Amino acid sequence: MPNFVKTLLAFLFCIASVSFSILVLSGTVMIWGGQFGGRDGLLANEMAFYASQGYRAGVFLKEIRPDKQVLLLADPGFQENDNIKQLAYALIEGYGSSDVLLDTIRLNENYEELPMPLYMAMSAADFDDAINKHPEAGIIVSTIGLPTELDKLELFKRENAPVLLLLGLPSGPVPGLVNLIQEGKIAAVVISNPEARYDVTAPKERLKAFDIRYMLVTKENLEEVRKHFAE
Repeated sequence: MPNFVKTLLAFLFCIASVSFSILVLSGTVMIWGGQFGGRDGLLANEMAFYASQGYRAGVFLKEIRPDKQVLLLADPGFQENDNIKQLAYALIEGYGSSDVLLDTIRLNENYEELPMPLYMAMSAADFDDAINKHPEAGIIVSTIGLPTELDKLELFKRENAPVLLLLGLPSGPVPGLVNLIQEGKIAAVVISNPEARYDVTAPKERLKAFDIRYMLVTKENLEEVRKHFAE
């Protein structure tokens, strides 16, 4: 398999739902020769949409918890991942502060050899350890979701816990997510816009790009979008 195709598959897995992956893969040849100016244009366009999540998250976090250190959790290998770098730059831009740290979850096993996504492989202790390494962080932005054993997370039992915002959730329902938002343990979650479009050029204005593809779910608008969290 050509290296580019492997890269594209990895890129799509990181940034999109299963339905989006199928759509893009099936239409790739047509798009490359069309409005996006080939494969590089397609990837740049998708990266712009993906990064818009960071900007929107930053704007939201600045409204509710300004001037705090932000910890952005990403998959292992984030240092070489342009998608995460662009997301981090957009987060800094939206939040208005460069006090943003990037880190990952440390597992006992080699992550590269695991036959499952990181959120399925990590334990509550793994997630807590990653956060506890950065006690000054007042905000946690996770691109890797949460561990499955939510009831064991120390983070949710702490007083004055950092604000938690989730990006890039796995496809399908996440048990307990609605309750965590209602209880304020999760400040916001970014989900795919059910009316998202994938045949348009990303606007330069990041908030407009965000609205085309995503939705920011908070306690305030949870009831409106609750149907998208079928549990």
